Amino acid sequence: MWKSRDLARVIILAVASFIYTVFVGQLGNMITGILGLNYIFIFGHTILISLSFLIYQGRRWRFLLQSVLVAFLTLPTYMTGIPFDILSKWPAIAGSFFADSIFNSVFFVFSKHKRLLLWAFLAAFGFLLITPFFAALNMFLFYPPQVFTTYVTVYFLLFPVTIVEVIIGSFIGYKVYFRIDKPLK
Repeated sequence: MWKSRDLARVIILAVASFIYTVFVGQLGNMITGILGLNYIFIFGHTILISLSFLIYQGRRWRFLLQSVLVAFLTLPTYMTGIPFDILSKWPAIAGSFFADSIFNSVFFVFSKHKRLLLWAFLAAFGFLLITPFFAALNMFLFYPPQVFTTYVTVYFLLFPVTIVEVIIGSFIGYKVYFRIDKPLK
C-alpha cells in the first residue's frame, strides 16, 4: 500500500524534473533543433534520477509513476522531441519501467553492503542507457531515417559528456539524499 508521503514525494520530484526541463533541459533541442542535443544538459536530470531512486529506497513503481507524470508534464516541451508529440514520450516511460524493475530489485543488496553511492550511479547510468535505446528504437520505427541517424550520432558524440555528468550528478544526488532523508540502517 502506498502512503500519501510516497505520493507527495513522487509528485514533488516529477514537478522538479518538469521545472528543470522547462528552464534548462530542453534548451539543446529548442535552440538548435537537433534532436538529442538535450543530453548536454542531462546533469540536473541525473541528480533528480539518483535522488529519486534513493528516496524510494527500493520500493517499486514509484519511479515509474514519477516518469509517467514527467512525460505528461513535459508534453508541451522540446525535451524528447517536438511539443505535443505523444509518441516521443513513451521511451522515457518504457525505460523507467525497466530501470525501476531492475534497480529496485537489487537495492537491498547494495544497502546491506553500504554501497548506495554505487547503486545511485548504476541506477542513473542504467536509466540513461535504457531510455536512449528505446528512443532510438522509437525513431527507427516511427520517424524518417534522418531523425534516427541524427539522434544516434549526437547521442554517441555526447556519450562521454553524459558519463561525466552522470558521475557528478549521481554523487550530488547521493549527497542531497543524505541531507534530506534518513537512510535505511
